[in-house]
Amino acid sequence: MAATAIHLTWFNPVQLEWGPNLLHTHTPAQPFFVLADPHAVSLVMEADLKRHWGALCLGWIWQQSAQSSISAALQVSQQLWPLWATQPDAALLAIGGGTTLDLAKLARFELNDLALAPSVWRANKLPADHKRHTLWCAPTTSGTGSEVTPWATLWDLDAQPAVKRSWSCAQGFADQAWIDPNLTLTCPEGLTRDAALDTLAHALESIWNHHANAITRPLAVRSARMVLQTLPELLSKPQDKVLREQMSQASLLAGLAMSQTQTALAHALSYDLTLKENLPHGHACAVWLPMVLDIATAISPQVRGDLAEIFDCRWHQAREQLSTWLKNLGIAPRDLRSSPDGLHQLQQALGSARGRNFVGSTA
Repeated sequence: MAATAIHLTWFNPVQLEWGPNLLHTHTPAQPFFVLADPHAVSLVMEADLKRHWGALCLGWIWQQSAQSSISAALQVSQQLWPLWATQPDAALLAIGGGTTLDLAKLARFELNDLALAPSVWRANKLPADHKRHTLWCAPTTSGTGSEVTPWATLWDLDAQPAVKRSWSCAQGFADQAWIDPNLTLTCPEGLTRDAALDTLAHALESIWNHHANAITRPLAVRSARMVLQTLPELLSKPQDKVLREQMSQASLLAGLAMSQTQTALAHALSYDLTLKENLPHGHACAVWLPMVLDIATAISPQVRGDLAEIFDCRWHQAREQLSTWLKNLGIAPRDLRSSPDGLHQLQQALGSARGRNFVGSTA
C-alpha cells in the first residue's frame, strides 16, 4: 500500500504564559518599556502595574492611533527609539489589541534613520544594519492572534487608493506572549463580538487552507467550537470570567493554527470592506464565512469532516447553521456568486496572497 502524503510543518518560537491576573503577578526577567492602548489600560491599572514592576518599568508610551498605519508606526518609533539609545537592552511590552501589538512588531526593529522606515515597511525588507529588540505581547482582546504570529497589518493610508499591507519577516514573532483573560473584561460589547468573529475566521480559514495539517486542524476545530458555544452567552454576561477565559483560549488556539497556515479567502475579501465601508475587521471577515464555507465543502473531504465536527451536524447543514448563528449576532452574510461583478471580485481575491492559501485556489 502506498504511503499517504502528509503535509506537517510547525515553527512557533513564542514563549507562552497564560493565566488570569497574569500581568499583576508576573515579574519580567529584564527591564522594559511599555506601549499601551489607553482604551484598554486605565490610569488605575497603569499605576498598579508600575507599582508591581517597580524599577523594571523604564518608560510608558500611550498608543495614539486607532489603526496600525504607517504614520502611527512612525509616531511610536519617534518616541521609542530614543529611549533605546539610552537603554539598548530593554525589552518592549505591548499591552493592547491587534493594533497595539502590530505597531510594536514594527517599532521593535530599530533602524539607523527613522526617515527610511516607511520605505522599509512598504518593501517588507529589513536592512542589514537594523537592531531587533526583545518584544513581549499582552493582548487585551480575544481575537487577533497577533501575539503568536510573525505578521503585522500595516495600513498605507497615504497610498492612492489606500491599501492594506502586511509586515512579515522570519524574525517577526514576539519573544513572549503573556495572555491574561482578565484584560478582556473591559472590552465593550462591539469589540468583544468583532474580536471573537476574527477568532472564528482564523479557525475556519486555518481549516479550508492548503497549509492545514494534523497539528493545526485539531487546534482550529476546538477553537471554532469554543467560539460558537461561548460568544452568544458572553455577550449577555460580559463580566463572566469563565466565559472570558474560554474565549481567550479559543483566540490563542486559533492564533497558533493561523501562525502556521496564514489566513485565506475570507480575509482576502475583508480588506476592501474595512477600507470602503469602515467595517471592523472581524465583522468584515465574518460576512464572507458562509459563502467561503460553501465553496470549500464542495471541494475538500477534509474540510467537510472538520466542519461536521465543529457544527455537530452533517457537513451540508453547516452553512445554514453558521448563517443563522451570524444573523443572531447582527451579521448579514454576503455572497458574490450571483453577479458577474461579484464573480470577478471573487476571482481577484482567489489570486491574492491570502486567497492563494484557500483550498479552492489553483494559483
